[in-house]
Amino acid sequence: MKRFLKILAAIVSVAILWLGWSYVRYIRDDAVRCDTLTLDGDINSDSFVEARDCLVRSKAAKKTFVVKQSGGRDGKAALALGILIHRHHWDVEVVGLCASSCANFIFPAGKTKYLHRNSLLLFHGGFYQENLLEMAEKLDQRLAMNGAPVETVTLGQENKEATISFTPNRSIADQAVLEFLSISDVTSAVEQIGKLRTASDQFYQDLDINPVLSTYGQIGNYESTYKSYKYGGFTYRLDSLRRLGVRNIELKEGEWHPERHPDYKDVYEVTYP
Repeated sequence: MKRFLKILAAIVSVAILWLGWSYVRYIRDDAVRCDTLTLDGDINSDSFVEARDCLVRSKAAKKTFVVKQSGGRDGKAALALGILIHRHHWDVEVVGLCASSCANFIFPAGKTKYLHRNSLLLFHGGFYQENLLEMAEKLDQRLAMNGAPVETVTLGQENKEATISFTPNRSIADQAVLEFLSISDVTSAVEQIGKLRTASDQFYQDLDINPVLSTYGQIGNYESTYKSYKYGGFTYRLDSLRRLGVRNIELKEGEWHPERHPDYKDVYEVTYP
């Protein structure tokens, strides 16, 4: 009987060890099995860090990055996400609003780009926005004269155009984004804008998309509308998106009516070219 109990105990121990190892392997390989990522809110460096493993390691047959609702926000983090979405062949599905850096980098990065019936793409500038370099110069001058501020400083019209910010305390996630984009060693806002332009140029070149995508509604015949700051941004119809090089767009319900989105009243329509 004692021998039987010893054998039973040994079997139980082996089973426990096997289950423990299986659980650790399951946790470790969770990113390999993931097939859907959902963005619901602003994009920031934490968004990149949280999604990175899944975007890179997933072996799923179909992989979809779902934008439930996003006002964009951090252009650097969005560019980094867009690069990984494109590099690892993820689809992108926009359910509601995809604005600012989301429209600039997340949506066009998708292998196939799905638009829900009442979804809205809202653009309002990017790294080549006309006044962005001027804002960077002002920020560098302010930092040189007054030193680093204790709180975040933002220049530009928030929710109307691309802005530039200085955050005094760089997080680990912030550093991860900068290292991924190879811009962690920059010493000025002007230098950073220059390197971000180079990185975004390469991104759009890889996608065969016209880089004017994010700024066309701010120049030429649209400049006065943009500079009135009455709108949160601009949007395109399908034909203009395709002429800009944004292809492989599929409509989830067979039709697209961005004018039915609640935020449509805050945009103006732009036709390219």
